[in-house]
Amino acid sequence: MGRPELEAASFSVVKLGCLVVIISCGLPFWRVMKFSEETSLWEGLWNLCEANGLKRVKCMRYNLHLVVPQDLQVSRVLVVICIIITWLGLLLYNIGNKCKLCVSNVNDAKKIKMAASVLFLGAGLLLLVPLSWVTHSVIPGMANTEMVALWKPEMGISLYLGWFSSLLLLLGGALLGGPLL
Repeated sequence: MGRPELEAASFSVVKLGCLVVIISCGLPFWRVMKFSEETSLWEGLWNLCEANGLKRVKCMRYNLHLVVPQDLQVSRVLVVICIIITWLGLLLYNIGNKCKLCVSNVNDAKKIKMAASVLFLGAGLLLLVPLSWVTHSVIPGMANTEMVALWKPEMGISLYLGWFSSLLLLLGGALLGGPLL
């Protein structure tokens, strides 16, 4: 695979990773707790939802009455910063790739693409922080043998999507930066 194809593949991987980060940020499935066979509580970065099986889902935005747990408060900020960094990296990549008038020579275009690669790697690493923190807060509850089985917290699908998107951002940044060295 040539360098242009590798760059295009890495750009596609990073775009997919950015899309998955946005989906993970918006979904209310960071932490899930079941209270009965049908009733469960979903905690997200922005919403708290109660689900009664497939019959009814009632979501509330966090406000003064619903206190956001500290790990989710920090995760909000870090995930939004990660999305912004990824968008800046995508913008830099497009500038280095398409703007022939802005870039005077090929070495400047390589430097701009390398900066985009560093941003993608940084965003992937930054995303690991909130994911690890929320996972660390869920695991002791899952491992607690004294807790009733139905009330144990579980890791939600948003955490798994976040881990996947972090992997995509790291992979895309490494694929983009590797051939430029």
